[in-house]
Amino acid sequence: MLHRRQFIVSRQAQEIGAAIGTDWVVRDIGGLVLSHAPDLPVERVLGADGTVWHLLGLAVQTDPARLDPAEALAGARFDTIGETHRSWAGRWVLLNNRAVHMDAGGTLGVFYGEVDGGLVLSSSAALMAELLGDKAEFRRRLTHEAGLDWYPLPGSGLKGVRRLLPTQVLNPSRRIGEEGFLTFRRPFAPVLPGFSDEQAMERMERILVTAVRNLHRAVGRPLMLQLTAGFDTRLLLATARKAEVPFATFTFDHKDLTPGDRKLPPKLAQIAGVEHKLIHCGPIDRQRARDYLAHTGRHTAALDGEFHSNGAWDGVPEGSTVLHGGVFEVARCFYWGQIPPGLTADGEDTAARLFDSFRGKLYNPLSHYDSLREWLDWVVRTPELAMDLRDRFYLEQRVAGWLSAIDQGVDLTGRQLFQPGNCADFMAVALALPVDVRRASRHHAELIRRMAPELLSEPINPPQPAVLRQLRKLPRRLNKLRTAIGHHLMRKSA
Repeated sequence: MLHRRQFIVSRQAQEIGAAIGTDWVVRDIGGLVLSHAPDLPVERVLGADGTVWHLLGLAVQTDPARLDPAEALAGARFDTIGETHRSWAGRWVLLNNRAVHMDAGGTLGVFYGEVDGGLVLSSSAALMAELLGDKAEFRRRLTHEAGLDWYPLPGSGLKGVRRLLPTQVLNPSRRIGEEGFLTFRRPFAPVLPGFSDEQAMERMERILVTAVRNLHRAVGRPLMLQLTAGFDTRLLLATARKAEVPFATFTFDHKDLTPGDRKLPPKLAQIAGVEHKLIHCGPIDRQRARDYLAHTGRHTAALDGEFHSNGAWDGVPEGSTVLHGGVFEVARCFYWGQIPPGLTADGEDTAARLFDSFRGKLYNPLSHYDSLREWLDWVVRTPELAMDLRDRFYLEQRVAGWLSAIDQGVDLTGRQLFQPGNCADFMAVALALPVDVRRASRHHAELIRRMAPELLSEPINPPQPAVLRQLRKLPRRLNKLRTAIGHHLMRKSA
């Protein structure tokens, strides 16, 4: 079933929703209409100042001293709503007829554009394409790990359709480009001086454990964890164990699985005292592959699409919520080795150097470069966010662009990913740690040590033999070579 857990907001959404799915739910949001798939959670809440909010998706409270999201909204005011949701984790959108807020990393994406002269918002590029009809024009297809393998924000893979950044609030009562249509939102508050390392670790541990406990309470069933040999899933395994919630683990047995990712997860699960399952990946079902492309609007080239097409997700219980560590890298200096140091958003050659650091000229169309320039213009206009450009790139591009498309693709399977680290308070504390701590993932190791030290008895991402590593890379390199040749032949194409 296409368009699972998706939504549309417009002045004509009632007719739009009926055309897409007769079972879609239609809600009046004050001059605009919200139409959404029946399996998308939506809560309507009246705030303390009379503001009506609609909370879409899955949000959980990470601060044990604060109320759950719906209850917190009931006591909130329009002008302080950012303070209300800074402690929420999850994948959500909060909106009414005056404002659209996204979760900290923008993982429940918002596409927007004009259809028949009116503003339309949607979580799905595919839905936007359907609404545009003959006017829909897709950009060049993405290739896994070839250059920038997502469509850089604020652009998208559809000409004329844009994406909301997590540092933006959109006012749907204004026209696109009008003053006040987009305003700045600080994704997290700066940590106060004097915050010690011990306090930081205590705070991050409390956020993660509270998020997982409240997530289990919200979904009402055991959680799942896709376990690998890496830091992120090890930290989530420690967190779920410390949270004392029922959960099980699994690993997809795919062609790129490393020896460490095959051998270590069963051992780690045994140490943690939980079940582990190695899920076989079958042959690609071409119809499923087409459905995945149709559902995501071609916005992801990651391996997760194969896991739907080859039936891997069928091995995970229907309706499962899967713990995922995709946002942790915001504070781990992921791009510090790839993007040149010292770049400033207002530098004359910054866009070009960013593009070149991903070998964009070899793999990507110029529309990727143009979107990077637009993003840098926004960074220049929002200096209030004192954040290293490379970390901000990870947040507003890798998370809000690449990861959000993966999350949306998993919606099609009937399962959903949940990132406990996708919380403004967690990001604030993690980013305030010394750079040497962040780059070496020492804070993750320390968090694991605090919650489940026995999980550190096994190595993190053990190295592969050099020959095996090179052989595993060969198919990917051939695919990238084909992409580069195709790009050369279509150099002027967007």
